[in-house]
Amino acid sequence: MVDQSSKHETTVKVDFGGEAFLETLNNNDVEVVFINSGTDTFPIQEAAAKYQAEGKRTPKFILCPDETTAVAAAHGYFNATRKPQVVLVHVDAGTLQLSGGLHNAQRGRAGMVLCAGRAPMTFDGEMDGSRSSSIHWTQEQLDQAGSVRNFTKWDYELRRNENVHHVMQRAFQVAASEPPGPVYLMLPREVLMEKMETTQNLPTKRYAPPTTPQADAGQLKAAAKALSQAENPLIIATQSGRNQSSVQAMVELAELVGAPVISESVHLNFPTDHPLWAGIAGNQYIENADVILAIDSDVPYIPINAKPNPDAQIIHIDIDPIKQSIPMWVFPTDSLMHADSAKAIPALNEMLTEMISEADRARIEERIETIKDRHQRSRDEAVALAQEHGKQDVITPQWLSHCISEAIDDDTVVLDETVTNSGHVSTYIPRSKPGTMYRSGGSSLGWATGGALGVKMAEPDKTVVALSGDGAFIYGAPTSTLWTADVYDAPFLTVIYTNQIHNAPKASLIGGYPDSYSARTNNWVGMDLGPSVEFAMLAESCRAYGEKVEAPSEVLPALKRALERVRNGQAAVLDVRIEKP
Repeated sequence: MVDQSSKHETTVKVDFGGEAFLETLNNNDVEVVFINSGTDTFPIQEAAAKYQAEGKRTPKFILCPDETTAVAAAHGYFNATRKPQVVLVHVDAGTLQLSGGLHNAQRGRAGMVLCAGRAPMTFDGEMDGSRSSSIHWTQEQLDQAGSVRNFTKWDYELRRNENVHHVMQRAFQVAASEPPGPVYLMLPREVLMEKMETTQNLPTKRYAPPTTPQADAGQLKAAAKALSQAENPLIIATQSGRNQSSVQAMVELAELVGAPVISESVHLNFPTDHPLWAGIAGNQYIENADVILAIDSDVPYIPINAKPNPDAQIIHIDIDPIKQSIPMWVFPTDSLMHADSAKAIPALNEMLTEMISEADRARIEERIETIKDRHQRSRDEAVALAQEHGKQDVITPQWLSHCISEAIDDDTVVLDETVTNSGHVSTYIPRSKPGTMYRSGGSSLGWATGGALGVKMAEPDKTVVALSGDGAFIYGAPTSTLWTADVYDAPFLTVIYTNQIHNAPKASLIGGYPDSYSARTNNWVGMDLGPSVEFAMLAESCRAYGEKVEAPSEVLPALKRALERVRNGQAAVLDVRIEKP
């Protein structure tokens, strides 16, 4: 760890710009750099090689053969540590290749310092690092950062080495500030190669992210009053679980007011085995609620599917209440509070504890028992359905999800990218501990496997399981990700829900054209993924364990075999052929 107790800058001897850049990473306790290198990043790589040869501290450089792996792994690592991660790619091409993952990082609020090379500025040998290849002309764009500006919180180009410490500290500060997210920095080759004698390290505590706001006391008290008097209160949470301490506070809140909790698990916001957990949609609750509390939610409900009662009181607490990066965010609220939910929820609980009378408590307890009974019946029916499916000839997503729940323990970290099967994952794979369930937060597929790689690197003692559709698995550059997992000793299990079709577009088509030619002729143009890739063979080519599972009776034994391989240090992929929807 770097000692930051001093309030003063410290001077460090360096020989060239790449070393100065590396010093900024050391100064911020960066543990790993996810890199996909090019002809512009080599000064940083040379600095790392020099530091390693001299026994100096340097982050571990994780080579990701595809940028998709790098950005997803950084996302997963950030989720596990809450520290902004560094990704290093090459110029415009590398920047564009990570763009889908950048969308996920933006919407999943993942702090990252994304660094890309820039085509050399000089071409006649004026400086070390001048253009030496034809690509140095074709890789230069009118506005390289413009291609990602919609998705980042801040972007900049490093122009001088004298202020690299200030530029980098600004990058880390913005990336970590709530709501966290990606920033983008361009690094010209000449600057990285420029000779230097010293650089400066800043005292990072003096450049830390700002403290987060508490909710207005008056509005919070009004919210407590409304919730205490509600007949049908409802809580909707999406990203509050990023602060793991808020999970227990959310349980206390739900139990205090007797409210079901709808929770889409970008993070685990609320234990999914709790009697008050109401699933990831809960449309019936939205329509009947008289008081709705939304917490850290970009999309609290989908109006075309379910709308609150016009007379319902809607309260929204969010670290990003105005959603400036979402142009048409027009959900109505009666009280919109800018606050850190990890501070606001405990304060709300204190107010409710003082406010709720004995008569209120009796009424609330009666409501809780009603909700518990309803949810228990629903769970019992779901389990019975899955067990019945286990007797069929084909594997259903319900049976597969039920078996996964049987195979893993409470500490296993699950990353879900099963898309149209996410409802089954939520129903059948309960998660109760904070930090044991993640989704990307965005809609660019190919995240789960790289995310699992990052989580495993951050928490090497944890068992990590990525759940993916077959389309999403292909998007995730599996050869790159599995190769990286093997080389850097970060084994995890991937379970593929192989239904051999892009089911989300199919469902959208059916919704838009109920009486479609596609359905009548069973011709799903541009959606059919059959015949499927032999994913087990692909895994084996990357030195991972691979197995194809086609019978319901083989699902649980295969899961146990694969998990044993993971525990013994080998990544594993189960290609489970589920029924085609």
